[in-house]
Amino acid sequence: MVFGDPTETPGFGGDAEAAAVLDALGDAVSREILTAAAGAPVTVEQLATICGVSESTVYRRLDRLNTLGLVERCNPLVSEAKGAYRTTMRGLYVAVDGGQIAVTADGSPDEALASALRLVAEAVDLRRLSYDRDAGTVDLTLSFDDDDFQTFLRLYTDD
Repeated sequence: MVFGDPTETPGFGGDAEAAAVLDALGDAVSREILTAAAGAPVTVEQLATICGVSESTVYRRLDRLNTLGLVERCNPLVSEAKGAYRTTMRGLYVAVDGGQIAVTADGSPDEALASALRLVAEAVDLRRLSYDRDAGTVDLTLSFDDDDFQTFLRLYTDD
């Protein structure tokens, strides 16, 4: 199962680094940091308050996330003594194929949408496509085998 398109998005080098990213995401404090810093830069003091942990715990997580390229230090004018950080990507995609795991990062919402549309185009049998550029609409006719059709029905009818 592949999410995103590893050929189009920045990736993490090798199985060891992909595993390190997944391990970091397994930590609740790291996830809170990534979420809190996804908008404007956030100081270490603010992150400690948001996460309910000490500043030293935040620094340890930031060091790990920075090493993995998931956050960056920025804007020293916000707080030169404490430092401010922001998340460097908009999304992560995981590919599991042939016993290997790959993690790729998406830098913008446009890249995330492009990756998702590429995934759909590769995963389904596209029977017919028409679009209206002026209206910004696309009409698709897709064909699924029986199992995929049942999955589709479960996803879109079990709200």
